[in-house]
Amino acid sequence: MENLKLKNLKKLEGKDTECYKCGVQDVPVYEDPNIEGLFFCEKCWQERIKTEEVEKWGFEEEIPYE
Repeated sequence: MENLKLKNLKKLEGKDTECYKCGVQDVPVYEDPNIEGLFFCEKCWQERIKTEEVEKWGFEEEIPYE
């Protein structure tokens, strides 16, 4: 399900890419559809998608995922 959501986002690849959240460099990053120019790596996007789903269920975002 997460990969389907990532496929709809603008993807950048190359040596000059950097995740806004974790700072990892030189990996594919995906643009936030709500904030132009803000990119996150796949790992951070997966965490964000899980957090959004948990919040939809009415839970706090601090719930551990493992």
